[in-house]
Amino acid sequence: MSILEYRKFTVDLKNTNKNIIKNISFNLNKGESLGIVGESGSGKSITALSALGLLNKNVFSSSGEIIFENNNILNLSNESLSLIRGNELSMIFQEPMLSLNPVKNLESQMNECIELSNYSITNENVIDTLKSVGLQDIDKILSSYPHMLSGGQRQRFMIAMSIIRKPKIIIADEPTTALDVTLQKQILDMLLNLKNNLNMALILISHDINLIKTYCERILVMKEGEIIEDNSSNMIFSNPKHEYTNKLVNFKASPYRDNNVNSNEIVLETQDLSCRYLTKDSFFKRKRNYFKALDNININIRQGESVGIVGESGSGKTTLAMSIMHLLSYEGNIKIIDNINESKIKCDRKLRKNFQIVFQDPFSSLSPRMTIYQIISEGVKNLLDVSTDKIHQMCINILNDVGLDENMLYRYPHEFSGGQRQRIAIARALIIQPKLLLLDEPTSALDILVQDSIVKLLVNLQNKYNLSYCFISHDLHLIKKICHRTYVMKDSKIIEDGLTQDIFEKPKERYTKDLIEASFI
Repeated sequence: MSILEYRKFTVDLKNTNKNIIKNISFNLNKGESLGIVGESGSGKSITALSALGLLNKNVFSSSGEIIFENNNILNLSNESLSLIRGNELSMIFQEPMLSLNPVKNLESQMNECIELSNYSITNENVIDTLKSVGLQDIDKILSSYPHMLSGGQRQRFMIAMSIIRKPKIIIADEPTTALDVTLQKQILDMLLNLKNNLNMALILISHDINLIKTYCERILVMKEGEIIEDNSSNMIFSNPKHEYTNKLVNFKASPYRDNNVNSNEIVLETQDLSCRYLTKDSFFKRKRNYFKALDNININIRQGESVGIVGESGSGKTTLAMSIMHLLSYEGNIKIIDNINESKIKCDRKLRKNFQIVFQDPFSSLSPRMTIYQIISEGVKNLLDVSTDKIHQMCINILNDVGLDENMLYRYPHEFSGGQRQRIAIARALIIQPKLLLLDEPTSALDILVQDSIVKLLVNLQNKYNLSYCFISHDLHLIKKICHRTYVMKDSKIIEDGLTQDIFEKPKERYTKDLIEASFI
């Protein structure tokens, strides 16, 4: 029995002739698990947002029908939609930092969600739900603000908010992008169990077709705003009809890296690097409480080398990257190319051209008021001495390198998909050709084919310019294929390090073995 149905649904970008969604039709049955896969920009997220009436009507125009319980979602008033959102249809968004209010603690945001519920939700229900998505120290979590949590912790909290009212349909848009592999499986297993226990329907959107296969009975494959294939998971994998589907199903990436690093020149070295956050302030120093986010970290990266940093969410990976970039206060020593340190950077900001970072959440790091040209060219204007005409050509070249068109230069970040925004962030970092590039989950928002092309691009640039990379990722497949050496982090410490091949073939720590097993490597 159908519970949600799209009928000849079309979405256009206003004031242009661009079709975002092209006359698609499909249905979701009661209690069914439906997966939607496709490349970045294929229309997956817009299709999902439309079901809750969340498209910006000043930007998009839509036609056709989206039928839920005999009502066309597209014709409902805001008042009617507010009764449906969360109670009947609930959505888990891809980018949790944009979905949480930065000036309210998480307890007040959870209470706002509960106030809109159609039935009573107790404090015990809240605690049980938060624990079910893998969160610990619930009192601390609820009293925290979004910026005080890791990306994975924020995503888990968003999932808890989405399921606490037990809706009839859960739409999960890349719900595990920010999570490490062990928690990814835990979260998706939990969603599937909840769906089965409450007879809910689930729409799971992902660029990972193998993940979709594991958790969904049926798969829709989208490309350029169209549904090119709709079939059971078994049929999609055993007999794909479309060439693009066949590429997704049979994709096999070969190792990207060259096993040899010929240089012994150190471009990054940390010595007893530590970082702590004040969790309880007091006039008396002895009564202050601190959380140690990094504990005596010692790493090094050679010229032309790719080094991986892996570990679960909250282990300190991103804090390490932010400290190396001198964006956080720290204790210990950090030496970057030619002994660049904190005091030298303060005296000459142009030294920052030697090291750049690609952040995990591209939307938060891209100014919504700046065009793509302004975003990409900003570093060049501030750190290099280049003419205006040369800057424009550099922007066009780097956009082409990361698989984007030059006609996108004067658009704004909100007009792009998550994967496209990540490519823009990579272009911004690469355009000034740094010697050291830190990449914090650089391909988490990309489908496997685009991920493959981006990583090959990074490797080609590394070989051409002898760049050094520090990859921070929970994608162990990526780390195994691209990194020469790997550091494993747990509870703010490095618990294991060595050649990547040795780490994956002969892990010494039980924790490392668990990570590898959860990745099905």
